[in-house]
Amino acid sequence: MWATRLSLSPNANYSTICGEPMNATPPLRKLQYVLAVARELHFRKAAERLHVEQSSISRQIREVEEELGFEIFRRDNHLVALTDPGRAFILAVDDIMTRLDADFKRARDVSRLIARRNAASFLIGYSAFVPPTLRHEIRLIQRQRFPSVRLQFRLTTASEVTDSISSGVFQAAVTFAPLERNHLQEIPLRSEPLHAVTIRGQSVSGSGAINFADLRTRPLIVTCSDRTHSALYQWLLEQCANAGFRPNIVEEAASTQEVFDLVQDGVGTAILPRGICDGMPPTLQCLPIAGIDALRLVFIYRRGGSQTAQRIVSEIANSLRHACLEKAG
Repeated sequence: MWATRLSLSPNANYSTICGEPMNATPPLRKLQYVLAVARELHFRKAAERLHVEQSSISRQIREVEEELGFEIFRRDNHLVALTDPGRAFILAVDDIMTRLDADFKRARDVSRLIARRNAASFLIGYSAFVPPTLRHEIRLIQRQRFPSVRLQFRLTTASEVTDSISSGVFQAAVTFAPLERNHLQEIPLRSEPLHAVTIRGQSVSGSGAINFADLRTRPLIVTCSDRTHSALYQWLLEQCANAGFRPNIVEEAASTQEVFDLVQDGVGTAILPRGICDGMPPTLQCLPIAGIDALRLVFIYRRGGSQTAQRIVSEIANSLRHACLEKAG
């Protein structure tokens, strides 16, 4: 393209080429105008090549020269030639633009590859205290109904789940209602009764259950906070208020294992969904709580999202609910 090329460092940039730093890097379009005139050595031919007005090219090249502090072109009786600093500048810009074009194509190709891979992927977020058996059930349904879909799960907080669905990172999520975002579509899956996890052998009523109001005197370990799942946290406080007490919350755990460790260490009594209690240590006991509503486990997805995502979510949710009804019946 050019007889010689300048050797530039990988960090070379437009703002320090040939002399004093420019006040601002010129737009790529202006640099394209400069290169076109340098190749044609003719303003009219360069304008025709780029399908723009000759006056526009002349004006914008003059602006670049003023920003650089030197003339790129010598104009004499309609003849155009490169000045010495202009020649050095053109060689450097041509090298930069060539590398920029190669980098752009590489970025485009990588992104297209990711897009093709993601086209067959389905990412489901889930809250920490969603029963692990539910993920197994979803995988079984996916293998039967959508064998070509690459299903993935990602653990996250309830607030991050809703943000990720809104941005399209997750196609769906499994979490507990209530939720704060009204732009998400909810599909109820099942109810999860709440249980109290205590050290085995602690006294309870003869029914084998704990009355919710009796928890007023106990330090409590809960699984949500105003930061991680604000709507559910407020729901829990309302349940306590309805039972006539203000909870003594001493810990807000982020994982099932953390809950079990805190209970074993004598920190307090934990309130957990029943489905998450199956893996607790033998030193602990799980007791139903009477007098508090069950949690609602829901499948959520973005309202107005892709038809494919909605169909997959709907079929998985329907299969889960059907299986739950069969188990209950």
